[in-house]
Amino acid sequence: MRGIVLADITWSEAVSAFQTHPVALLPIGGGTKEHGFHLPLGTDLLVVDELARRVVEVSPVVLLPSLAYAYYPAFVDWAGSVSIGSQHFAGFVGDIIRSLHRHGVKKFVILDGGVSTHPVLGTLARDLHEELRVSIAVTNILGLGAEVQDEISEQESGGHADEMETSNLLVIRPDLVKMDKAVKEFQKVLPGVIGPTGIRKFTVGGKMTTQSGINGDATLATVEKGEKSLKAMADDIITFIQHFAAAPLP
Repeated sequence: MRGIVLADITWSEAVSAFQTHPVALLPIGGGTKEHGFHLPLGTDLLVVDELARRVVEVSPVVLLPSLAYAYYPAFVDWAGSVSIGSQHFAGFVGDIIRSLHRHGVKKFVILDGGVSTHPVLGTLARDLHEELRVSIAVTNILGLGAEVQDEISEQESGGHADEMETSNLLVIRPDLVKMDKAVKEFQKVLPGVIGPTGIRKFTVGGKMTTQSGINGDATLATVEKGEKSLKAMADDIITFIQHFAAAPLP
């Protein structure tokens, strides 16, 4: 079933759309957040928009307009980067969900393109379940497509404006990627935060501290890797929504 773009229909058409398409999909991605010397500030927004485009083509969702501002405290010292306080951010997203709940929507998927946003949205999902008895799923950007990305990635480590993220942008908006300015640089991690097998033991609050503003090896990015990465990420979302849409409410 093809999804429906909410911004493209009238309010009266929305009444039936919410009945035939049981899941509301809200993409959230930073519309202005630093991504090194080589990627645009809008990288995160471009990625979630592309994933949403692929998902709405084949999934029973009502797609909401993307939210371009969120909680990104690690990047506020970089020119052009915008961060919304965690409580304000949670309140804003919560009001979006409450608004649609008034009209019968009870299942939501938040397509979260951030890392710092994930704990905030996870807490919100639990709180709103208690308040409204709605079911809210939040994507984990570090898990979407991870199996495929691990197979094709050549960088030692990464996480921001790195090999995979740059590869994704080479597919979505190659005209905005400056590969001649791509670098290899890694964020230092305190010993003990990551265990010997790669398992995270601690989460430490902080900011991006590399000179370039990236964490990873962007020089290894290719279009081919980006195609595989984006497909795997979208496939994970599509598969989940198929089950989520059919599952009974708790």
